[in-house]
Amino acid sequence: MISPVFAPDSVRVGLVGSGQRAASYLRNVPSDMMDAVRLAAIADPHRSQREAFAELFSATPELLDDGVEMIRERELDAVIVATPNDRHVPYAIAAMERGLPLLVEKPVATTLEGLTALWRADRARESGRTVVGFVLRYTPFYQRVREIVRSGRLGEVLAVQADENLGTGLTMVQYQGWRQDVGRSGGWMLEKCCHDLDVLGYVLDSRPVRVQSMASARVFRPRPEGEQLARFQPSAGTAEMDFGTEAERAALQETMQHSPYSPSGLPDRQVATIEFASGVMATFTSVMAQPRSTRRLRIFGTEGLLEGDLSARSIELSFPDPAGGSSMSTESERVEIGASGHHGGDEVLCDTFWRLAAGQDVVPRADLEDGIDAVLCAMALQDSARTGQGVEIDPLRRTVLGAGELVG
Repeated sequence: MISPVFAPDSVRVGLVGSGQRAASYLRNVPSDMMDAVRLAAIADPHRSQREAFAELFSATPELLDDGVEMIRERELDAVIVATPNDRHVPYAIAAMERGLPLLVEKPVATTLEGLTALWRADRARESGRTVVGFVLRYTPFYQRVREIVRSGRLGEVLAVQADENLGTGLTMVQYQGWRQDVGRSGGWMLEKCCHDLDVLGYVLDSRPVRVQSMASARVFRPRPEGEQLARFQPSAGTAEMDFGTEAERAALQETMQHSPYSPSGLPDRQVATIEFASGVMATFTSVMAQPRSTRRLRIFGTEGLLEGDLSARSIELSFPDPAGGSSMSTESERVEIGASGHHGGDEVLCDTFWRLAAGQDVVPRADLEDGIDAVLCAMALQDSARTGQGVEIDPLRRTVLGAGELVG
């Protein structure tokens, strides 16, 4: 739900990173705050990128190389960190130390050391809140799924099947720029699938406690050109993000620098089993090179079954005959979404952040602890796929948060 009309005097924002995701946060400022929000400063080591970003939004911010300097020394009311994954931590900590409202992209960090440093800084901050860019939590689709689960209509939830499959465009994105570098992205589960890992915990209102996984590169591995799929050649087309306007893509799009068939360390398929603290068991499958991009889930309860398809905006519920007969009743609904990107989630996420930045008492749907739980789950899945062993998450969580933070 979008918040009521609000008219602050001024919100000066500092932006670290000036790519397409950063652009979406400026594009989705609430209509009643458009006159108040001012892009005060951009920090990005790439001069041409930050200049193009400022021109795109017809703004005259101060342009800097160093994000930490910007946050510590400039007059700001809020900070957005939208850099490559391995650079989130120092900028987020600088914003926390100043007590500024912060929106940090996912994943919040790519190492246990980074997670620990973030947690300590966030706990020590005297003001401001941290919002994590888990946009799926803000989509009408997953909000509706969560409402149904919490209503009890499905009875006790026993298990979940979920998948995220990447079509041609989104597959190509994974091999574009820094994303194909596992050292920078943190790996596929961290970079792409932590959204899905997070939203599973959100709809179930529980956190993951143990995982097991398998992964491999079956399609995208070095092979002769004649054996490669033509649609995945760098010259075959433009990689497509699931957000952004044509103008933003033209101004800010990174070039395709690597073929998916070049060595990258990325798997192109992964299957995961996840157990949650509530006792629910889930499977999650993600596969590249599919005909279209999809996100689907099935939630199995003692009193009903939910089947949902994000792209189709559809939810179907099935219920058994209460008398024990063989008949079954079904209900179908189509979830209406807004016009913004990420299936209507962008505008709701941005509404939350900008109102926090303006001083309103708004509670984000994903805070730093949620961001940490998703990273730990993704790390555990990647470790399991590498070793072939199951991984317990609580010891990792204890390392980051401390021994007293394991309830929930």
